Amino acid sequence: MAQPLPATFSVGLTGPLAHEPASPEDERMEVPMPDNADWWQNRPWRLVQTNLRGIDMLDISAERVVSDLRAFAANILMINAAGIIASYPTRLPFHFQSPYLKGDSLQQIIGACHAADIRVIARTDFSKVRRPIYERYPHWAYVSPAGQIVDYNGDVHVCLNSEYQQQRMFDILHELLSTHDFDGIFFNMGGYQTRDYSGNYYGICHCEACKRRFREMFDLPLPVKEDMEDPLFRKYVQFKRQTVREHNRRVYEFVQKLRPGLCVANHQEFRRGFIRQESNTAIDRPLPHWQYSGSENTKWAAASYPTMVSSNTTVDFIDFPYRHVAVAPHQQALRLAQSLANGGALDYYIIGRLDNHADRSGFAPIKEVFHYHAANERAYQDLRSVADVALLNGPNANGGEFRGWFRFLAEGHFLFDVLMSEPAVDLPWDKYRAVVLPDLQGISDALAKKIDAFVHAGGTLISAGRSGWRDENFEPRERPALASLGIEQVLRIRPDMRSSYFRLDDKTGFSRFNDTDLIYMDGMYIHCAYAAAARGRMKLIPPHNFGPPERCYYTLETDHPAFIVNPHGKGRAIHIPWLPGALFHPQGYPNTSDFAADLLGGIAGLTPVGGNVPPMVEVTVQEKRDGSALLVHLVNGSGHFGNSFFAPVAMSDVQVQVPCPRRPRSVRSLVRGAPCEHTWRDGRLTMRVEKLELFEAIVVG
Repeated sequence: MAQPLPATFSVGLTGPLAHEPASPEDERMEVPMPDNADWWQNRPWRLVQTNLRGIDMLDISAERVVSDLRAFAANILMINAAGIIASYPTRLPFHFQSPYLKGDSLQQIIGACHAADIRVIARTDFSKVRRPIYERYPHWAYVSPAGQIVDYNGDVHVCLNSEYQQQRMFDILHELLSTHDFDGIFFNMGGYQTRDYSGNYYGICHCEACKRRFREMFDLPLPVKEDMEDPLFRKYVQFKRQTVREHNRRVYEFVQKLRPGLCVANHQEFRRGFIRQESNTAIDRPLPHWQYSGSENTKWAAASYPTMVSSNTTVDFIDFPYRHVAVAPHQQALRLAQSLANGGALDYYIIGRLDNHADRSGFAPIKEVFHYHAANERAYQDLRSVADVALLNGPNANGGEFRGWFRFLAEGHFLFDVLMSEPAVDLPWDKYRAVVLPDLQGISDALAKKIDAFVHAGGTLISAGRSGWRDENFEPRERPALASLGIEQVLRIRPDMRSSYFRLDDKTGFSRFNDTDLIYMDGMYIHCAYAAAARGRMKLIPPHNFGPPERCYYTLETDHPAFIVNPHGKGRAIHIPWLPGALFHPQGYPNTSDFAADLLGGIAGLTPVGGNVPPMVEVTVQEKRDGSALLVHLVNGSGHFGNSFFAPVAMSDVQVQVPCPRRPRSVRSLVRGAPCEHTWRDGRLTMRVEKLELFEAIVVG
């Protein structure tokens, strides 16, 4: 049912649809250019997003906004501006103006922030329009395969290909950015949305614009179901990717022409601006909570797009239905510590305003980390990772296998970056000794060529499962793309290997298995014919009886390996024809993590961080780009217990040893503000942390 217009709604809907911005040129505000065209480069970044409800504008005070931000030591504000609701007086007949604009204006808030040296980013959302706008322009709406629109509490979903997003949003952007002195802009919920805020799924959009564009591109009808095994749906994935990129380019170029100094979010194609992500939770999301959320998001953004700011936010609330109650304070603090440790910025997101927020339990730890960063911001500028392992990820990846390998590397204290498959092609790999492919099926020919060249030049490849079996459009290949793996033929994929093992007939390189002779496995196994030079390790014991106890034994042992090592040029490739990461991530048994740790160290020859650091502590090492200093972080994740986050257990006398080519002049703890006990020998620096609580950060000069 259509919702009535608020009594104070002042925009008429009777005139013709404008093709130019309704705000006349002579009323355009003179927007000052920032003193630095890319103000965000090397600027300390402490962002607070107050995702305002409409009613928050009734009595909002610019002075109070600034005061609250200063209490957090925040220097960037993200605030609602345009899209579903105009948070300012608009002249556009298709832009629904908030009826609550009684407090200080958006421009007054921006002015007060600028006076306090706080930058302001506009939050916009063009994924929906209010019901009265839809009723005027019904052809803008998303349409389900069943022919239904999505009306969620009076907000109607609109399609990326509709006239609204293809044309009218540019009118709105022109009006917004011509009348308000914003420093940056963020676009929420871009692309193709198929679910509402309750998680209900509605299917692929079948509006007339989508039908027309898809037919123009492929001369095919739209698919009805999302199924990557369906060739038609794989075409649709290409369609989405291409149309989103085209739209992103138009938006970026439009904004940059209008306001060249604006910092734009999530337009990675241009390698400029910032990447905004969320560490969040949801009631119905499968457990366990991903305890490395802040680290993962920051790692891939910082390593894959080093010229952009990685701004991963800790979302204050539990889920959309519970936006007014916060997650555990220690969970939020851990996310922020992980962001800092991996080269990212600080970012905190709440619903409503800081001064009227109902659950302030997260404020204290957020403030503490923000103030710490403010006091030490110079140490966090112009950094880059010194990791020597690259863990690849990408679209349509095996999330379980990826997270398992993330844990293998993090908890084994190997220094690693996360690279996304598309930008990885253009990034230098000189510093990496090894590349890990966690069942990354879809990779381009260009990436496959780069990986093979990396191995041929002396690098080590570790590839699990079906990496490279499909192209970047997820189309199956006739044979795996990576020549370095030595796979000559895929003989058979057995999907269910429950009750199978590998016997360690030769324990060379597997020092963790002195008292264990078997490695258990579950899931699929790939039977391959390998090149003659490839050497297999361990013996597969296929599924056998496991009950009753009287019949619980095996009689068959095969020559099928747990992994093979294939020489390729000056390097070597390791193929694992099963999925240890996907097995370990939900189960977490040391039988699997010990296999991975010995494979990485004893077989691949990689060197982890030394010392007595427990697996619950994440270690990262970054360096100043000019080589003048190292920054070593230890992040204590021991507070993650079951499905809760508590204060981390304080650890005493923690010693960590990292590569350090030259004898340091000084080694100093930023957390304690004091020198750190250390020794240096033969390019290795050993440091002693007297007490480790949430995190430690050590500057080596």
